[in-house]
Formats: sequence, C-alpha cells, structure tokens
Amino acid sequence: MNRSDLQAYVGATVIDATGAPPRPDQTVLVVDQMIKTVGPAAQVPIPDGALVYDLAGKYLIPGLTDMHVHSESETDDPRHFAGLYVANGVTAVREMWGRPKLHRIRQLIRSGEVLGPRMIIASPLLDGDPGLWSDVPDAPVIMINTADQARRAVAESIEAGADFIKVYSRLSPEAYRAVLAEAGRRDVPVAGHRSDQVPFVEQIESGQRSFEHLFGGVWPASSTDADRLEAAMAAIETAPEFHLGSWLRQISRVEWDAVARHDPGAATSVFERLVAADVAITPTLAVHAVIDHPESVRLDDQRMDYLVPGTPESWAFLTQQIYCGGGRTVEETARHRELLTWRRATVGAMAEAGVRLLAGTDSVGPGLFPGASLHVELEQLVASGLSPLHALQCATVEPARFLGREQWAGTVQPGRVADLVILDADPLADISNTRRIHSVVVDGHYLDPVARRRLLATVHRIAHGDQRD
Repeated sequence: MNRSDLQAYVGATVIDATGAPPRPDQTVLVVDQMIKTVGPAAQVPIPDGALVYDLAGKYLIPGLTDMHVHSESETDDPRHFAGLYVANGVTAVREMWGRPKLHRIRQLIRSGEVLGPRMIIASPLLDGDPGLWSDVPDAPVIMINTADQARRAVAESIEAGADFIKVYSRLSPEAYRAVLAEAGRRDVPVAGHRSDQVPFVEQIESGQRSFEHLFGGVWPASSTDADRLEAAMAAIETAPEFHLGSWLRQISRVEWDAVARHDPGAATSVFERLVAADVAITPTLAVHAVIDHPESVRLDDQRMDYLVPGTPESWAFLTQQIYCGGGRTVEETARHRELLTWRRATVGAMAEAGVRLLAGTDSVGPGLFPGASLHVELEQLVASGLSPLHALQCATVEPARFLGREQWAGTVQPGRVADLVILDADPLADISNTRRIHSVVVDGHYLDPVARRRLLATVHRIAHGDQRD
C-alpha cells in the first residue's frame, strides 16, 4: 500500500460519473488526498517528487458506495469487513443498523489505525411491538408503542451518535409520525422501511428521506385497489418464531395481489410524488434475488472463504426460517420468481420516471458478501433497464448527493477526495467489469494489485481465527 502527499495516475480512461463521456489517456493528479487535476496526459505536467502510477489500458471510476449494509462480523476484528469493502472497491458504506461497535470501528478508520470505508451510521432499529427482529437472537431493536417513546428513542439515538434515524415496518401511525416530527425538529434525516400501517403516499411526503427494499413498497399504492391493499398491509399480524418470517410470508401475499391489479397510471403518479419530494429508493435487488429465489445461494462460492466458518449454518437458518417463513409451497415458489421480475420492472420504471435510486445490498445476509455483492446489485440494476452509466451513478454520485457530499465526493473531479477504483475493463461496455478490479485508492491510500491481494489474505486469516498482521 502506497501513500504520498503527491500522486499521479497516468494513462487510464476516466469515467467520472458526472454523465460526461469517458475520457481516454488521462492524468489524475492527487495532492494531500484530494484530486487536484484531471486532464489529458499529454497536457498535465507531473510535479517533481510525485509517485507515478502507469494505468495505460485501465479504466478509472469513483470509489463505490454501498448504501445499505449491516457490518456485523463474528471475528471482533474491524479489519475483517473493512478489508472486504476496500478490496472490492467500496470506499463508503451506509450502516443501516446502528450499534456501539460500529462507532468504535469508524473512529479506528478515521484515525488511520484501520484501512476501511467511510461510514454513515444509523440509529438502532425503531420498530413497533412486537418488532420483526424481536425474537431473533442477538438482534437488538427499540420497540415503540407511543409518541412519547418515539420522541425519547430519537433523542437517545442522536445523543449516542447516530447520523440518521432508522424506521422499521411495524411502527404504528402515531409512533411513525412522532419519529418523523422529532427527527425533523432536530434536523436529523430519517430512512428505512415503509410503515405497514401508514398509506405509502402519505409516507412519501412525511419527510422520510429514503425507503429501503421493495417489500410491499409502491405496489399497493400503484394498484387499482389501493385502499383495500393498504388496509391489508395494515392488517398484517405477525407470530413468533419468527416474526420476520411470518411478516415476509404475509407481505408477499399482498405483493402478489397488488401486482395482479397494477395500474400504470397510479404508478406514474406515485413516481411523480417521489420525484417531487426528492425521496430516494434503495431497491436492494441483490437481497430480493435471494429471498425470491433462495436456491440461488451457493455455499461452494469461493467468496465464502472470506467469511467465518459458521456462515453456512447461519445462512441456512435465516434462509429457511426467516426468508422462506419455515417453508414454501410450490405455488409460493413460483410466485416469488415472478415477483422478482416485477421488482426489476418496477425499478426500471422508477428510473425512467426520474426517481432517485441508490445502490445497496443488505449484506451480510444469506448469499450476500461484504463489498462483492455491490457488483451484483449493479448488475441487477442494469437487468432492470438502467444503463451501465446510470447504475454506476447509483453507487457513486447519487449517494454523494443524497448524503450532501457532492462537493467533495462521488465523482472524479478536482476538489473531490481520492476514493477511486481502477478497472481492467470498461464498465460502460459491460457493468460486470466493475468486478475486474486492478487497484483501489481509498482516502489517498493506493492499493496496487499486490497490496490488494495481501489485504484479502489478511481478511482470510482473520475469518479463520488468525489475528496476525
């Protein structure tokens, strides 16, 4: 790994994520971790003393952001997931379930003790009672019944350092509105699931900044029978062992009913409301692909080597008991496959309507790998109808804009931080080429191919109980 106050990355084709055409044979000059100059290699002088990296034939893009992760590693070594993110070109993450450990890891990264991504950290999950995760071991959740409890939970979360408030599916109308009001009063963003018990069109204009996943989501509001289907969402009652599995099974029935009554005009109206309110959607198609098609999970995947040895057993439990609600009928299995097609079509329609989309994975659930699964999400976005450039923007400039960082992150431009990914092939020709990582720059630290392999080797050792450097 190389770090210098002065670096020159020479000869690559720059895809800056602004929407501008690719620019071949460029020099990107970095001074004190910030991009100083981007221009034709023949015209940009290289200062004396600069570290020069020859990237001829490569493609240079901004560092990637995964806007929906859960970085819970069983190793207790912060280098584990941090290394996986960086090695896979993910230089920023939005942590969607705040826990004290994550704040400690962020401090280690900020101090330079650990090489890792920039972290934006949520509050704990604020859910109704019973919460969907209330009967899952080691899954703390704040359950709220009243407006007073909601206001107190928001205040305590902010005092504990949360960057935003995470709302969940089972909040009552009273609690949901109280959370939004208190967070708004304190000027703290709110993101998370849609509430089952509040009509979606009302939630769009509530102040919630982003909606995560496509569970239920826009479909009831986009149907010819919106009132009845929204009422069906509100009427869901979950059962223990497990509440989340029970909820997933019931929500899929509402989804199936909603897509059978899809109204393109109503959908257009919902999308227009999302655009007008500047609300983002994080579709997390990567996790939906697993939930809708659980047999796609491969335990012989080579990326399993970077996870702890007990991962297959925990994945089997989550897949069978939670994702599949204890088992699926043949009819339910067929419906889920069709629902995945509908999810992709909906994402494509939202993109065409101008809805802001954010790339997120929901890792580290079954079939999902920290860092690596963001490339799956990009492929899913393209399969939904987005261009490779638009998909790339969902993981670069759009997260930066959403987080208020567009003046210093998210693109390859002067004045932006040196978070970069260098690829061996053109991602605009084939989005899967984002997997073909040559090297990574995170906060001005350059990991050449050798350093990147060493980082992955360290991650592998940590996953298997060896804490040596």
